[in-house]
Amino acid sequence: MLPGSGPPVLSPDGTRIAFTARDEHSKILLYVRPLNSLTAQPLNGTDEATYPFWSPDGRELGFFGGGKLKTIHADGGPLQIVCDVTSARGGAWSKDGTIVYTSSTMTPLMRVPVSGGTPEPASQFDAARGENSHRFPVFLPDGKHFFFWARTSHGAQENLLYIGELGSLKAKPLIKSDTMAEYASGHLLLVRDQILMAQPFNPNSLTLSGESQPLVEHIVMNPASSRPLFSTSTTGTLIYQSGLTSGGWMLLWSDRSGKQIGSLAQSGRYLGTSLSPDGTRVATMIFEGAQGIGDIWIFDVTRGTSTRLTFGPSSHAAPKWSFDGKTIYYMSNGKGSPHIYAKAADGSGAERTVMETPGAIEYPLAASPDGRYLAYERKILPSESGFHLWALLLMGEAKPFPVVQTAFDERNAAISSDSKWMAYDNDESGRREVYITAFPGGGAKWQVSTSGGTIPKWRKDGKELFFLDNADNIMAVDVMVSGDAIRLGTPHVLFQAVGIQRDAGAYDVNADGTRFLINSGNLKEGSEPFTLVQNWPAELKK
Repeated sequence: MLPGSGPPVLSPDGTRIAFTARDEHSKILLYVRPLNSLTAQPLNGTDEATYPFWSPDGRELGFFGGGKLKTIHADGGPLQIVCDVTSARGGAWSKDGTIVYTSSTMTPLMRVPVSGGTPEPASQFDAARGENSHRFPVFLPDGKHFFFWARTSHGAQENLLYIGELGSLKAKPLIKSDTMAEYASGHLLLVRDQILMAQPFNPNSLTLSGESQPLVEHIVMNPASSRPLFSTSTTGTLIYQSGLTSGGWMLLWSDRSGKQIGSLAQSGRYLGTSLSPDGTRVATMIFEGAQGIGDIWIFDVTRGTSTRLTFGPSSHAAPKWSFDGKTIYYMSNGKGSPHIYAKAADGSGAERTVMETPGAIEYPLAASPDGRYLAYERKILPSESGFHLWALLLMGEAKPFPVVQTAFDERNAAISSDSKWMAYDNDESGRREVYITAFPGGGAKWQVSTSGGTIPKWRKDGKELFFLDNADNIMAVDVMVSGDAIRLGTPHVLFQAVGIQRDAGAYDVNADGTRFLINSGNLKEGSEPFTLVQNWPAELKK
């Protein structure tokens, strides 16, 4: 089981388990294992799978991968793409063929027919409560109602477990909760203070009764998603992982061989790590998971100090430095959808608006070293299924224009030091690959990666490009410019960044390409064994 991919999940009849793991080539795949067998079957085509969930009859699986919600038969077979997603946090499959899911980390739930179609809202935020994420839906036996968890910016004590209903955006508050819950054998199963509790629940009246009883202590919680690592079946089977929950991730320095040569800060929840142009400072978001918000901090690499740059109540994320290191561009969702703002890196002065396109999601990606442009990614809702790469002229009338805008999803742009080339990744091949195109004009492109790649970073002299492959290897490619054309060397592995947080500002590199700052996660979560319990309701009678 892999950190950030969701826990193993039991089939409804409790005979099989689905989970994500790496194969012998370090590729992430979805596996299915019968509980009466020691052999797990990999499901081909399920690359980068996260958060698997079962169909009601246990014959199929839904999962998320490559920016899509997909389904596959539990014995293997062709994949079916249902719809686009951004950053999923769980899904559930109803008896009538509707899937309810979280399309991104800071949105309400959506619903879509399993056969595909246009997704529609399945819940709505309570703005008065500061709700900023609905996630981890679980259907009740009637196939119409479902549990889901609501996170708020008002603190963990205000997070709620709701009961939603298909066809309605109204939801019934059930109980305050630090995280999601499951229903099984007439009980609500809920984790409090790392203790798995069971309380009688009537699925007909949708009410709790009696007292909750402890089942298992020390249930591990994923700190990034607030998901406890347990799963149940309708037949009284329970699996769980016990141990200490990690407090977060580490910002680790590595050399080109992968040898750890230091750390930047104590354990925390870091997102969007970005080195200043001179390499003396690091901007990163420190995430408060219980509230679902975060702010940007500046770390001084030499002195070991940290200074807070932004202050709630909304999230501030994805920090990027200006060419001269004097300004931080970042995303904030203070007006609903994420837009781009800026503030002086020394904290002086007020926040200013940089880009605020109505109906769009916008994230800053890179400021050009010549100081003329800011590259950013943009998606218009609901008309665009993927992100596209735009640039904003920072001088004069500050007009935005598209650089790469195709039918596919373009992300993670990086601009070369001479401001003439842009590296990025997209999914036009069916998996993410890294490309280079001219900047700011776009046009012809050269494929850099050969077997999957994302998050490109330039060496300052423009002669080498780094990226992360599907096996979490930091890759390097020689880049040679010949007039208006690019010549590329063969991609080669520098080192495997074990535990790297791929979706959380995974890494950055210094100017000469000799030191890498890796956002590294909790490795125990992926390696500790799970415990299987048969007939867990019998434990309540003891």
